[in-house]
Amino acid sequence: MAGIVDVAVVGAGVVGCSVAYYLAREGIKVALLEREAIGSGSSAHATGFISLLGTEFTPGPSFQFGLAGYHEFPSLVEELEEETGMDLLYQRRPSLRLALEESEEELIKDLMSWQKEHVAMHWITADDVHELEPRLTPSLRGAVYEDESAQLDSYRLNLALAAGAERKGAQTILREVTGLTSEGGRITGVQTRGGGISCGTVVIAAGLWSPPFQRDLGFPVPVGALKGERLLLKYDGDPLQVLISSPKRGHMISRLDGFLSVGSTGGRDYDKDQLYQGEDMDRLTTETARVEIMQRAIDVFPDLENATLVQQLAGSRPLSPDRKPIIGPVPGIEGVVLATGHTTKGIHLGPITAKAVTEYIQGGCKKVPTSIETFLPSRFAGLVQADFQTAGLDVEE
Repeated sequence: MAGIVDVAVVGAGVVGCSVAYYLAREGIKVALLEREAIGSGSSAHATGFISLLGTEFTPGPSFQFGLAGYHEFPSLVEELEEETGMDLLYQRRPSLRLALEESEEELIKDLMSWQKEHVAMHWITADDVHELEPRLTPSLRGAVYEDESAQLDSYRLNLALAAGAERKGAQTILREVTGLTSEGGRITGVQTRGGGISCGTVVIAAGLWSPPFQRDLGFPVPVGALKGERLLLKYDGDPLQVLISSPKRGHMISRLDGFLSVGSTGGRDYDKDQLYQGEDMDRLTTETARVEIMQRAIDVFPDLENATLVQQLAGSRPLSPDRKPIIGPVPGIEGVVLATGHTTKGIHLGPITAKAVTEYIQGGCKKVPTSIETFLPSRFAGLVQADFQTAGLDVEE
């Protein structure tokens, strides 16, 4: 095991592996630490839908970060596929955000009022929608047409980032990090079940498993577990030529491997007392979610009554109290950077998070990049109890 490195990255999901890859690409000596397996957390069951529509990005820095994250993918995917020989099943297509109810139409048009300044999109009628995809329900009110969205296989992306980081010199260590070591007001390394590692900087990208580090940091790391489920279907008809989503019925995407992905459940699908399934990852699939997702999908695409269920995936996402990621240094403590709490946008924002974290570390941890100022951990200073239930109920997928 590495005894001394420049940076120790805790967590090997898409965010952690992105950080390891971007750092290693710059010649920085990295140890990537994971308690289970590469991509075994939230990234393993993610849809991989990279879209700027919806409610997860708000006007201003939040949306700009999402926009930068979207533009990071084309060159990164090409680079990773060349580096590793893996096919990430990356596709860029037009998308439709459907309104089947008046409330959905109002929400979509309200978001369009400011999103259209940054993204090529326009409202189309139900007749226009059916010209593009006549198999969709006749109950449509219309949709916003986005010139381009993207989607890829999140697990393949995760593996490619890890493999790419290793090829550039990073060491992957499958050990649970049990704590941080410190000297004065500076973090100097990590403790694992297999020994200690000294480093100049620790990046905590542990998703749901980030909060235990509060003990050593003496600062809140508010990340809760929001469960979600989705389905992969085998549909014998022609694949959809557009990426589809709607505020109340989730996504519907024909993947490049021939499967149709539908889902996902999120905060809106649970009563308040059922929203959280414990503090850890919940990979148990439920019949309730399966029935709900299939009914939603058939509401949008009636012929899916003839589809076959291939796989049901379940897991929990790292939810922050304001649904925004937590990125940057911890006030009053040197040698540590947080990169966690990305809620449902970990795939979308993983690489751009890594770019910002790398810039910060390369600069000697002196100046926080402007792109992450709104996501700094300092906004939670003095937090006593996080309200994950309200945040979770506002999540839309």
